[in-house]
Amino acid sequence: MRNIVAYMAEEQRTFAESPFNPVDSLVFSTLAYLNYEASPCLPPSPAGRVLLHDVVMLSDWDALSFGSWMEDAKDTSSFLRALSSSRRMRDVRVAFYANEVSEAVEKQFSAVTLSFPVTQGEAFYLAFRGTDGSFAGWKEDFNLCFKKVVPSQRAALAYASGVASAVGGALFLGGHSKGGNLAEYAALTVDEAVFKRVAGVFNHDGPSFLEDPSPRIDEERFCRLLHKTVPESSAFGMILERRADYRVVAASALSVFQHEPFTWQTEGADFVYQGALNPSAVLFDAALDAWLRGRTPEERERFIDTVFELLCSTEAASWGEFQDKLFANARQLLGSATQLDAETKRFVWQTVAALGGILKDETIRRLKPAARLRLPRVRARYGQGKGSGE
Repeated sequence: MRNIVAYMAEEQRTFAESPFNPVDSLVFSTLAYLNYEASPCLPPSPAGRVLLHDVVMLSDWDALSFGSWMEDAKDTSSFLRALSSSRRMRDVRVAFYANEVSEAVEKQFSAVTLSFPVTQGEAFYLAFRGTDGSFAGWKEDFNLCFKKVVPSQRAALAYASGVASAVGGALFLGGHSKGGNLAEYAALTVDEAVFKRVAGVFNHDGPSFLEDPSPRIDEERFCRLLHKTVPESSAFGMILERRADYRVVAASALSVFQHEPFTWQTEGADFVYQGALNPSAVLFDAALDAWLRGRTPEERERFIDTVFELLCSTEAASWGEFQDKLFANARQLLGSATQLDAETKRFVWQTVAALGGILKDETIRRLKPAARLRLPRVRARYGQGKGSGE
């Protein structure tokens, strides 16, 4: 089965010979996960440009992929090897790399701009990184369930506006996972002059929004630009999703492991698409949607804050550090949980039990012969409290 690695090995036409396509976007979104500060050839000025080929060939690949899902992915070396020998990617240049992590404000933001020659001039792809392994990054993701705007979304808007003011030419915005959410947010909130230059917006399995960032989201011109893709067993990309403007991509992995871009199947210059999500993805999405609707924003915030406070009590700053001393950290986490006051303990367990009960009820309902496995094509907005359900 072909994936983005096979695509790069086989597609040797330049962007002037074959236009930018959705598979290119997933390639560029994957490049957002590289640690460009580990490259010896990154220019001192953010506006300075360096060939992507040089970054890959002159850097230690372990250092480039450290701390992200690419560190453990079996196709990372093949991906970088195909990239280094690709005629299509040979003139791609890297600029405006940004990387900001703050536990204090629960922010994890990173982006890079990839420029490439097209038939007339030059185009720019603003690639926003998805969640890394840090607790700050994961906490910010979960904050989307109760906050209208999170710090990385504000950073994405500032980044897009800044890059647009520094370069001329068409702009593409995209990302994978949370990076897709950031790309979509930036496109929805940039000023009109910048938005007129946007040639495409790509959200690859990223969550949607608690509330619409701007009225632009319902405009036909934005809908024409947006390309949202999710794998057949998507969990992350369907979080808070109320609209029907997504396409389902076939993947070679199972369940949540389909979130990894290397598992997405390609054919030529596009993905292999399916007609609908898998039943398991529909079940999980319906259960999570019902759980969110049954909790007020304040309850969601309290539950998420409590869970991450317990994780941080271990003194690990990332999932990698937590796993390095798994048993010791698990023992510390359980010990901290026993120190919670009685009312907080009751609240946490009641919240977990509510989600478990919803999953059980959804499973029973969907096992009935008349059960439908498709999501509703359009969903109402998330309410502000209990009783605001469907």
